[in-house]
Amino acid sequence: MNRQAIFVITLLLVLLCSNTYGAQGGGNPPPAALDDAETAHLVFMREEEKLARDVYTTFSWWYDLSVFSNIARSEQQHMNLVALLLDRYGLEDPAEGNGIGEFDDDWVQGVFDFLIAKGANSLVDALWAGAFIEDVDIYHLEHILEGSTFDDINLIVENMVAGSRNHMRSFVGALEKRDESYVPDEYITQEELDEILASPMETAVIYDENGDLLAECGKGGGSGR
Repeated sequence: MNRQAIFVITLLLVLLCSNTYGAQGGGNPPPAALDDAETAHLVFMREEEKLARDVYTTFSWWYDLSVFSNIARSEQQHMNLVALLLDRYGLEDPAEGNGIGEFDDDWVQGVFDFLIAKGANSLVDALWAGAFIEDVDIYHLEHILEGSTFDDINLIVENMVAGSRNHMRSFVGALEKRDESYVPDEYITQEELDEILASPMETAVIYDENGDLLAECGKGGGSGR
C-alpha cells in the first residue's frame, strides 16, 4: 500500500476512532459547536504547522541534511490532519491560497521571518531554529490538550505532540553531533526538554514514522504526554 493510500485510511481512522464521530455516524455534523477559544486553537494550529513545514522546506533547499526534508513531510501530514478538522467543523482555512512563507497571523509571520533570517546564517543556526519551532509547538499543543473536550481534536493533537517530541530529539541530536546545544527559554522548561531527550522515539497515536497504521487509536488520550 502506498503512503498516500495509508494517509487516506489514517484520516478515516481519526474520525472512526473518535467517540464524537461514532455517536453521530458517517457525514453528520459534529455533535457540538466549538467555542471561540477552541476555534482559535484550530486556526492557529493550521498556521503553526504550516510555519514548521515552510521553514523546514526552505532549509532543505539550502542545506544537504535529510532531517529538514523528512520533518517537512511530517509537518505536511500534520497540516492535513488539522485541515480535516477545520473542514469538519466548518471553519475557514487560514492557509488557503498562501504560498511558502505567507501567513494570515502576524505573530506567525514574524516568527517565520526571524527563523528564516537566522537559519540563513549557518546549518547550526538552522538546526537551532528547528528545535525552537518544536519547543513552541510542544508548548502550544500541550496547552490545547489541557483545554479541549473534543475527542477527535485530542486524538489528532496527541499524535502531533508525539511527533513534535520526536522532531525535537532529531534536531537536538543533530546539534549535539556538531558540539552545539539547544537551551529552551520562553516555552517548555529545561526539565521538560531533558525528559524528552532522555526518552526514546515515540510511536504516534495514529501512525508511525514509516506510515504504518497502528492498533492504538481506540486508546484515547494520555499516552506519551
